[in-house]
Amino acid sequence: MPPPDGPFAETLAEIGGGGAHGSLGVSWADRGLVEEAGYGDRLIIGVLAPNANTVLEGARVLRRRYGFDPLAGERYVSLGGSYAFGLRLDGVDGRGLASELVAAGGKSRTEDGLELVEIGDYAVVPDALLAADVNGLGAFDALGRDLSILAISDRALNALLGEGERLLDEPVYAAAARCLGDVVAVRLIPDKHLLGTEVGIELAAIGIARHHNVLCTLGGSAGRAAEVAANLDSSLDPAARDPVTGEPLADSVASVSVTRDGAYGVEAVRAELEPAPGSGPGWLLGTIATGSLIAMIQGQSESPLP
Repeated sequence: MPPPDGPFAETLAEIGGGGAHGSLGVSWADRGLVEEAGYGDRLIIGVLAPNANTVLEGARVLRRRYGFDPLAGERYVSLGGSYAFGLRLDGVDGRGLASELVAAGGKSRTEDGLELVEIGDYAVVPDALLAADVNGLGAFDALGRDLSILAISDRALNALLGEGERLLDEPVYAAAARCLGDVVAVRLIPDKHLLGTEVGIELAAIGIARHHNVLCTLGGSAGRAAEVAANLDSSLDPAARDPVTGEPLADSVASVSVTRDGAYGVEAVRAELEPAPGSGPGWLLGTIATGSLIAMIQGQSESPLP
């Protein structure tokens, strides 16, 4: 079977980190596609993993002090687990920030038009970024005219620079791209980072499209995939309630369709959700933090409404 195509698959082909066997989380958003779908900065910030989102939230300070504008990005990619190990911002000029970091004692070298800056040990946040309340990132960076990467370690930096095995060559990530389809923003979460609980899969994937949202589970046995498909069909029914908050799902979900696939030798369960009128794109993303996502995968749904 040929590899999947589309903007998200292209991103997975450009970044390293392969060989992780589903243990590396990925967040992605394409600004042009996001805006064409009628969304904006709120969705981009919301899809990024913790640490990475603080870079965009600090844009006003970073822009004013260093001419570094995270909200000017054309594409956003973060890698990590329950939080981001690194953030890549395509289309963002990082030269002003690089100058500030070097002036503050950072060690730098130039490679392929990028200034590679190391300032501090693993997970140290330099003062220039602390001033904007950035978390975790910035000790290892690559900064240039049209590309900026802020990372927690040299390993994360190298992966975002495309070094090492491609993520797209790992079957579970190829299956995720195929399952998600035509989306504008994505959050992939490894099984073990779903609130620290393993649920018999490798990855959970949330995708936001123009007119619908997608939830995919990737990996595990065929028997487990059948269980998850049945669980999602029940727990995402608009007649049910959120298993954690108790809120009626009809407020967020108009309809759901659940299917299965086995491309690339990976069991995939796909739930396509039509949002309820007036519901924004962020509801499904919000179920990660509340614990509702894992409860729905496990089939812990409330009883249907009377």
